[in-house]
Amino acid sequence: MAKRHKSSLVTASFHYLIKTAHNEKDPGNPLEAPFTPAEFQQVVDRISTEQPLNEKDPAVVENIKSGRDLPFSGHSEIETGLHFGNFDGAYYGQQYRNNVHGVISAESLNLRPFNYLITRLRDGRILVGVTYHGQFGDYDGLRSCLTHLLGGGNYQVTSRTIKSISGELGNGVPTEIKLIYRKESERPEQRNVFGRSGIIAIKGTEYGDGFGEEIGKLARNVRGSVAQRKRVLADIVNQGELIELNEQDIIGCTALVREHGRTRTVYFLGENNFSTKFALNVSVDKNGVPDRGQIQTEMIKAMRDKILPLLA
Repeated sequence: MAKRHKSSLVTASFHYLIKTAHNEKDPGNPLEAPFTPAEFQQVVDRISTEQPLNEKDPAVVENIKSGRDLPFSGHSEIETGLHFGNFDGAYYGQQYRNNVHGVISAESLNLRPFNYLITRLRDGRILVGVTYHGQFGDYDGLRSCLTHLLGGGNYQVTSRTIKSISGELGNGVPTEIKLIYRKESERPEQRNVFGRSGIIAIKGTEYGDGFGEEIGKLARNVRGSVAQRKRVLADIVNQGELIELNEQDIIGCTALVREHGRTRTVYFLGENNFSTKFALNVSVDKNGVPDRGQIQTEMIKAMRDKILPLLA
């Protein structure tokens, strides 16, 4: 028997947009530039426009499917520069059957309502929060629309996910932490396949009491950019007597966490491209629609308590 989808689980993820350009001196680290207030106003102008889109127009439908535009509604400026509202995420591309409407074609446009929270930070990054209802969400569609609005210059609009390692740990119990490293040899002729790279794995059963507390402390300290996280991890490793590492030696760091009988991986370092989803304490009506006022309050709380400290 198919499981009934639990639409009552409402979460929010956060991301930020930044301008990037090719860095000739260091191709692996693109140049970054802020968005100006005038550029951010282009976003505000679009999300605050209450004129509904003509979803019967094939050209409009194509714009929605391609991510050049989305239906927006319910805009409000909660405080200066902080914007909240609704957008509809587009779903199409797979035929399915509905007991009332029959077969729904793959080309038909199906729209699901979600909420956004958008602001321009002091450093010029544009912070974007979006809701997920159960397994459904459409940050990709919103990102594509905002990129279309903000693009056009000699730069790319780059989206970066925001992950809270402490949030990823949640109420889970850490059982193991693993660090992967590769040290560059000062004398290439003395390269040894076993001597220059390796994995440091520490199990909770081997560490003893306090393992979970130590991993939690580590999660709170490992934050910021990849370079900043590597620096913190290298400092922690070098405090021990096992090995000495430079920050550029560290490739990845993960923890295994057990919760409700299942084991999952939390990435301290090493991109998995998934942002942390923060649970929102909101009520849902009989139609599966969450309370808008509660969503606004919960998203602002998550932004101020969880996200802004990570970006400081």
